[in-house]
Amino acid sequence: MTTLAPTLARWLGAADSEAPDHLWEPSDVSVLAAAYRTPASTVARTAMLTITGMPRALRPRIETAMVICIPSESELRVPGADPLTADWFTSWHRSHSSGPGSYIDCRQVLTGTEDELARLRDMVINLARDYGFTAELSLTD
Repeated sequence: MTTLAPTLARWLGAADSEAPDHLWEPSDVSVLAAAYRTPASTVARTAMLTITGMPRALRPRIETAMVICIPSESELRVPGADPLTADWFTSWHRSHSSGPGSYIDCRQVLTGTEDELARLRDMVINLARDYGFTAELSLTD
């Protein structure tokens, strides 16, 4: 997964969204650093992130959450893979949800430690609850 500088992540999170910036960030930077520190001896797990009927304006929020919550390198490697289907590329599709507005879906395979994936799950589920879309992050191994 590509790592973005914090200022760039904030900019991307606010670029085309009306949602409040970084609802998940604590104001104390030391708490933030401790929360995202990953021990060297952790084992990577594989998970499937499935999002359905999400307002398109929230896309930067989900992508920023992935960068912040999963700082470890992806364990998914496919030699000679097309860059557009590589593990760092999240493929979004138009949703078939009814109603006004523009909605999108995605299914993304992710790897990370259990703690990293749990943090991402919490953030995504909170966004889904607050904005009325369906989201699930389930371990596949």
